[in-house]
Amino acid sequence: MGNIVLLDDLTINKIAAGEVIERPANVVKELVENSIDAGAKNIEIEIKKGGKSFIRISDNGKGISKDDMELSVERHATSKIKKVEDLENTYTMGFRGEALASIAAISILTIISKTNESLNGNKLICEGGDIKEFNECASSKGTTITVENLFFNTPVRYKFLKQDSTEFRYIKDMVQKIAMANLDVSIKLINDGKAVFKSNGNGKLEDIIFQLYGKEISQNLVNVNYEEDNIKITGMVGNTLIARDSRKDQIIFLNKRNIRNQLLLNSADEAFKAGIGIGKYGFFILNLEMSANYYDVNVHPTKTEVRFKEEEKIYKILYRALKNAMLNREFLGNNEIDNNKDEYIKSEYNFSTNSFIKEEESKVEDNQEIINRDFRRNVNYKYLGISFRTFITAEIDNDIYLIDQHAAHERLLYEQIKANYKQTKTNNTQMLLIPDIVNLTNKEIQFIKEHIEFFNNTGFDIELFGDNSVKVMGVPDISYKYSSKNIFLDILDEMVNNERSTIKDVEERFIATVACKAAVKANMDLKKEEVDWLINDLLILKNPYTCPHGRPTTIKISKEELVKKFS
Repeated sequence: MGNIVLLDDLTINKIAAGEVIERPANVVKELVENSIDAGAKNIEIEIKKGGKSFIRISDNGKGISKDDMELSVERHATSKIKKVEDLENTYTMGFRGEALASIAAISILTIISKTNESLNGNKLICEGGDIKEFNECASSKGTTITVENLFFNTPVRYKFLKQDSTEFRYIKDMVQKIAMANLDVSIKLINDGKAVFKSNGNGKLEDIIFQLYGKEISQNLVNVNYEEDNIKITGMVGNTLIARDSRKDQIIFLNKRNIRNQLLLNSADEAFKAGIGIGKYGFFILNLEMSANYYDVNVHPTKTEVRFKEEEKIYKILYRALKNAMLNREFLGNNEIDNNKDEYIKSEYNFSTNSFIKEEESKVEDNQEIINRDFRRNVNYKYLGISFRTFITAEIDNDIYLIDQHAAHERLLYEQIKANYKQTKTNNTQMLLIPDIVNLTNKEIQFIKEHIEFFNNTGFDIELFGDNSVKVMGVPDISYKYSSKNIFLDILDEMVNNERSTIKDVEERFIATVACKAAVKANMDLKKEEVDWLINDLLILKNPYTCPHGRPTTIKISKEELVKKFS
């Protein structure tokens, strides 16, 4: 007699439940998504003891008909698809037909539901996968599902659950994400008798963000609304002031389904590069809308992992969506949008992917056409002076703006140097009357031998001079009160002592370092005409918002804030 046997239905259901239902939050997710698929506009979630003892989901959706009630708790019973081909045209949250069966197998499940066409509702009670009761009952339109004593018949799995407060935190986080994706649905969450969250279903993401993150975050966000090749990306992206130390505030939805995808996160990292600090992560909440045949969500039972069929295309589109939004921000009180950003964004993308166009291949004759706007921002400012010999202070309308002279000049130089570097321009060097001979360590000489084109492409004219020296004959033609020898040594020291792993990171950091070392410094006195020059150049720059290390170039203090301080 053979050793292989067919498992009984109860064992099969418990195994399936282990894949779909790991903790109470999974129960809530599956049931709330079913409510959304049923067209509900009002959903109430009630939790007790972290969801271990009691979960109730009530909605005003279309309900479950009497004929479908018993079938709904069977495995692979679903109204969402009929055959495998339907997966490429499925936009519902669920489609496997496993959720209710899995929940029923490891709990006491009660379903009360009524459709619009029925005179009465129906009630079904299922315990450990077995139907114990099924009859008519009084009910309003919609569905209420109660899950009690979760994992009562799988004690090993129950032991892996955390404290009630921790399990509820998972539930709350998941519910809030669902609310962010389904802005037209009002969702209320009650924990141990206390209402802890409620979305109003008014379609405004900014209202939910204000409720969850507070005023400071909500005031530092930019709308994302971008469409390309039938892929639409909407949501909010944060500016540099709210960059984070982790990815916890990077939330992505695909057709309103919360997903995880490293490709998308990598694309976002590239879009934020040179706009936030090293080791920081941008803030964003995004929903990608696309045809179901662009991706495969049928990778894992939780449906959070996604594979895209055209990964490079999706990567580019998300990059462009984020860049467009970040370049549409207000600057010095002016919010005029520059609609001619495509060439700049393309240039930035090509550089970040190491496929930038050389000068002879470029159709743009003047780099300024790439980095500058078609028109200057219209800003009328009243120059008040320089505070602490560092912050240019200007009055614009009813606001005071502090402009960090170093960060602002650093951004200007960074854009100019990077544009020259991309096209390997060689006419951006200021030759020295007397070359500097600089003695170096073995490590420094080795770096120069390996990366001499970095120096050449950013405007340095250097050559090896003996075994441990170099001759500096020219420096970048962007100078402002710096010593040619000192800037060379400062850049070399920064690069040698702060190594990175990839060549692209080294290139990016080298350009940023040149800009940083050449820019005006704090405590360096600027004349009025130099201030005007700096501000006017910022007003025409496509990306004036931060230095390449992520520090803001300007900070606003409103008259209202000042009045409050004195009241």
